[in-house]
Amino acid sequence: MRYKNRYTISIVGAGKVGSTLAMLFYRAGYRIVSVISQKKNSARKLARVVGCKKYSDSLSDIHPATQIILIAVPEEEVLGIAEEIIKHPSLNFSKLAVFHTSGSLTSNALIPLYMKGAMTFSLHPIQSFSKASTLDYQIAQMKNAVYGFEGNKTSLPLARQLVKDLCGKLVRIPKEEKILYHIACVFASNYSIALFGVVEELTKRIGGGIKLSHFKPLVKTSIENAFQLTPKIALTGPIARGSFSIIKKHLYKLRKVDKSLSLLYQQIGLQALKIAVMRKSIKTKDAKQIRQILKS
Repeated sequence: MRYKNRYTISIVGAGKVGSTLAMLFYRAGYRIVSVISQKKNSARKLARVVGCKKYSDSLSDIHPATQIILIAVPEEEVLGIAEEIIKHPSLNFSKLAVFHTSGSLTSNALIPLYMKGAMTFSLHPIQSFSKASTLDYQIAQMKNAVYGFEGNKTSLPLARQLVKDLCGKLVRIPKEEKILYHIACVFASNYSIALFGVVEELTKRIGGGIKLSHFKPLVKTSIENAFQLTPKIALTGPIARGSFSIIKKHLYKLRKVDKSLSLLYQQIGLQALKIAVMRKSIKTKDAKQIRQILKS
């Protein structure tokens, strides 16, 4: 491996996110000088595939030549790790950059390192990392990935360079809205999966051989329309048409099947109604009647 980049990186956290980013940096020509993980075996496995000789389960073993530290661990652990790293006797903090990959935390989680003179920021890949997926699959999903950056102006040029080298795109997230950004990620990923779970549950009740996979063309087209046309234009269905008689039938059936699903239908329906009203696809009187039905 020929190292094309002048930066040396240490990875803290050898889970799916840390491993994926480590491989991407390695393939981009960065030199990985140490891999640290709570599970030493995980650190060893990752170190082996990124050509790194130094691996450990102790933060005190971060290579002294490290210029960038990537922290990819659960949110609850980030601050504690920052507090441990500042005890490292051989790191040159004034020439060190540290970033974490948390979607919910700001760069404030790295304040101990910032106070020691290190450059700090957060860089969150807007992608899903399933424990069941292989590393090769996950790397493939990172092509043209978007990264949410939060940090001060001093750290922005480095973050841009890192993202550029990973063939990604950087989007700036205001510090005061970082948690709102994470909520958007949760709705886009976790809650959409939860909705697919509802569809799967309904298919089991329907019977007759229908499966979740049969809805894939519908889901794919709906998502593509939402991104290409905007959600406001892409919305279809009984609420977009103002078919309140159908909505009544839906709720009547759901209340007999599962009351919690009827409540979910009502809440999501109100959001769909908001979009339909903005689009002016239904009459004001119909929208009012639908709202009453959904709130009843």
